[in-house]
Amino acid sequence: MDYRRLTRQDFKLEMLLGLGRSSQVYLARAPDGTQVALKVPRREVRTDRTLTERFAQEVALSLTLHHPNLVRGLSGRPEGEGAFLALEYFPEGTLEDLLKKGPLSREAALECLTQVAQALLYLHERGVVHQDVKPSNIFVDGARFKLGDFGVAKTRENPKPLERAGSPFYMAPELFLGEPATPASDAYSFGVMAFELLVGKRPFLGESLEELTYAHLHKLPPPTHLPPHLDRIVRNLLAKDPAIRATLKAFLQTVQPPPAPPAQSNKPEKGEKPQRGRGIFRLFRKR
Repeated sequence: MDYRRLTRQDFKLEMLLGLGRSSQVYLARAPDGTQVALKVPRREVRTDRTLTERFAQEVALSLTLHHPNLVRGLSGRPEGEGAFLALEYFPEGTLEDLLKKGPLSREAALECLTQVAQALLYLHERGVVHQDVKPSNIFVDGARFKLGDFGVAKTRENPKPLERAGSPFYMAPELFLGEPATPASDAYSFGVMAFELLVGKRPFLGESLEELTYAHLHKLPPPTHLPPHLDRIVRNLLAKDPAIRATLKAFLQTVQPPPAPPAQSNKPEKGEKPQRGRGIFRLFRKR
């Protein structure tokens, strides 16, 4: 079915999934019976030019970016009374929902982080900074994890979508100081999430925005008790200075085993004489 030809009225609403600051999200059904998450902007979004442009950008990014670890956009209309965005639906919910049931095993945590890192690298290579990397924006589909929600993404065409975006629990230090978001600030947010998944708690806590700001700017993360190579890469992702912060590529190189070397063949090369048997077989040669 060509979902892109569908309008908002073509989807049958089934239930409200959530209320956000800028949109309502419904569980809906497409004409072919497929369940989707249908995002509808609030009325105030449709009457505010800045908010309208943000929603239009989210629709455009969701429909044009394609990666196995990004939430797939199915259909949408960027502006007007019929504005909407239909996304693939995840009955299992988000990574945040999964963590409420208990911590992930280290193997599952590393698999999740590897997939999210690959999705972020894909975005960064296309000039997109997500700006809101956190467990509630990671959707679970069995053993696959998908990054979603481009509502505050920064792009080459829109380098300043918001003065400040993201959750204070996951924001990079430079963002608290008013500096622009970069791939390095996404890497820091990813590092906070990596610490949370691998250690079982967030590295920085606070009862207020002021306490969180101070923690991100000045405090070091607590001991992890992880193997040295994991401890080192997670701490480097949480470096206060973005200029020396570890990259997502460095994380993937740390957690992914190097490819196995090609098998050596014992067959002699063309033109090469086979060597005589050596070792124990020489004991049986006639003297």
